[in-house]
Amino acid sequence: MFSLAFLPLLLPAPASASSLLGLSTPPLHLTVAVDMTGSSKNPAYKYAEQARLLSQSVLLNQLRSGDTLTLLRICEGVQTVADFQFSSRNGARMARADILRYTAALTKPCTGKGSAITAGLAQAARRSAQTAGVGDVVVLFTDGALLDDPKRAAVGSTVSGLLQRPDTRALFVAGLSPEPGTGGASIRDTFVKALGNAARDRRVLLAGAYDLTNVYPTFASVVKGARR
Repeated sequence: MFSLAFLPLLLPAPASASSLLGLSTPPLHLTVAVDMTGSSKNPAYKYAEQARLLSQSVLLNQLRSGDTLTLLRICEGVQTVADFQFSSRNGARMARADILRYTAALTKPCTGKGSAITAGLAQAARRSAQTAGVGDVVVLFTDGALLDDPKRAAVGSTVSGLLQRPDTRALFVAGLSPEPGTGGASIRDTFVKALGNAARDRRVLLAGAYDLTNVYPTFASVVKGARR
């Protein structure tokens, strides 16, 4: 059962004045990448539930008609679950049935070994480059465990490359684990260290595994600002 603490993420945000008046806002390219390896395989951590709630909230509250949506499922490889321009009549939100269908596929448990977090970020960057002139918002849900990622040495440069693009508005990394990793440091701290200078970029927003409801409002404000 989902924690009541996450319910605000699934409540529809109030319609903006521009939406009520039928005015258009600048479209965005929203990419949601979900890492279903590592902690997400352990039901006790409820990572899969958190990933599902986050992705559902993005599709319900942040996606607008005219936006491009890319959904990436990260396992030992990267699967493109969806990649299209969302269009709706009179600015309606995505239908509940579609949200549930997409997020169920996005958070399907991995069965193999290995992790492709860096490859997922690289694919998000490549796809973002294909919508030049459109603001990019990338959401990555991951526990941050890079040990099984064969390309982990390049995670910092990959994120830096994404941030160097003039259209990148935000990178929201959520779900980072406080559990001890190799060397005694937490998995979160090790991941942040691997990002290097990119972690200090003002467009990078980080949330721990149990901080989602506290940080999500800031993310929503960032997306709102990116449309101006």
